Amino acid sequence: MQPFLRLVAASMAVIALAFTGHARAASNVTVTDAGDGTISDSLCTLREAIIAANNQQSFDGCLFSGSGSPTTISFAIGSGLQTINVGSQLPPIVVPVVIDGLTQPGANCTAWPPTLAIQVSSPTNGQYNGLTLNPGSDGSTIRGLVINGFNNNQGYAYNFNAAINIYVSGSNHVECNFLGTLPDGTTAAPNLRGVDINGSSNNFIGSDGTVKAYFARNLISGNSYGQVDTRGNALSGNRISGNYIGTDATGSVAMGNQGGADGVDINANPGPATGNYVGWDGVGDPALMRNVISGFTGVGLGGIGMTVGAQGNIVAGNYIGTDATGTHAIPNWAGVELGTNSSVFHNLIGNNGTQDAASARNVISGNNFVGIDINSANGTHDNAVIGNYIGVNAVGAPLGNGQYGISMDYSVANSLVNGNWIAGQGTAIRFFGSGSLGGGATAAFINNSGNGIAGLPALDSRDNCILGGTGVLVYAQGANVPNPNTFTNNWWGASTGPNSTGASSADGSIAATPWLAIPATVCSDVIFRNGFETP
Repeated sequence: MQPFLRLVAASMAVIALAFTGHARAASNVTVTDAGDGTISDSLCTLREAIIAANNQQSFDGCLFSGSGSPTTISFAIGSGLQTINVGSQLPPIVVPVVIDGLTQPGANCTAWPPTLAIQVSSPTNGQYNGLTLNPGSDGSTIRGLVINGFNNNQGYAYNFNAAINIYVSGSNHVECNFLGTLPDGTTAAPNLRGVDINGSSNNFIGSDGTVKAYFARNLISGNSYGQVDTRGNALSGNRISGNYIGTDATGSVAMGNQGGADGVDINANPGPATGNYVGWDGVGDPALMRNVISGFTGVGLGGIGMTVGAQGNIVAGNYIGTDATGTHAIPNWAGVELGTNSSVFHNLIGNNGTQDAASARNVISGNNFVGIDINSANGTHDNAVIGNYIGVNAVGAPLGNGQYGISMDYSVANSLVNGNWIAGQGTAIRFFGSGSLGGGATAAFINNSGNGIAGLPALDSRDNCILGGTGVLVYAQGANVPNPNTFTNNWWGASTGPNSTGASSADGSIAATPWLAIPATVCSDVIFRNGFETP
């Protein structure tokens, strides 16, 4: 390019940046004091810095510099670990900010576990959140903080106190934080909840799937009621990805004091909660977006729960009930729970049938009771379980769930189960007063006026590899009597291969199925077909 043309191109680029606003330098305010007051002196506390950012001007000892959005709140409080003890509710944030604890001298998140040097704590267990992103704060980032002690269930936000509350604010990033532990990442110091997403969409809790110069993973563990929750109205597009939820910072040990709720709870009231992702979103780096969700052993608790209003959400590429290697058990009571409330439908656990199998696969193994529980007590229907390892660890060896691989309860309707490896537990699939899996039901799941999961192909319930002491258990649940099922052309792991075509209920090959030491020897190398098809 000629020099004159280069000059013209450069000038046009500058003009274009000016019109889009990106030529303006972002603003900054620096926290220099670990106190919590608002005093007209030369020092800047976190409370004062938030006020300065909200007002876009200097406040007390906080010098507001630059212009533009977002405003970065940096830290320069001596060096090493500093604790900010919060005595009352911090001002809700109403402008885009980057609260960056990694700017504190001594902090480092380029290795995991990280060294975090800014701790925000409520020593008196206040009735408020740690940090609150309110309307107007869209596009904010909270990075490199330890937040703990906000554990009072009588106060702010309808008893949903949290380390971080995102209220009607979107496109925010929460990265490289310890929420619910001490700075060591191994000792619980609970909030009531870790992250509360209330009526908010398109937020990233953890990794967005892109490579960064630091770990975007959060440790969200030890909180006394919930770790990550969605609620409120019309929320969608949130990604809860790449985190350790329920373990310590090593991903190898369960954290205590977390018996009140599921690890991740996707729900919305009045709802719905749609198009949210737990784990891989089908676009980013699947290794960066894998969650480890383990250690929720209270009866009735799951690593992931989808309850009232959960519609069209996707759980993919996670380790649920294992450690960070996917090979050793850190049990939940249940791996994934769907239902117990109404309006739970069109959710997908695993692969949409077109994606890379290893990337979309969940390992749902080592849980105390069941891998996946689909409970239709109040109308749960039309959900899909595709391409997962259930009772099989990440390298294809048995790591069974306590009793069942999949349990379908209370006449659950129109579930699609396709392409899973189900092994290692006493019973692969339990129909408990339920009998509508696959076959003709599949059309109802796929052809749902465009309200289901985009791109789900025309699958029916087959192509599973089922190994274990009992393949299928069918029995009534009170007045709920299972519909007749036909088990056709199944691979049960017997040396003779699939069972006979048209077998009704459980034929002899199911009862004779041996336990296999390595499911991969059968499931990887044999063409198997499995059909559970209602007549």
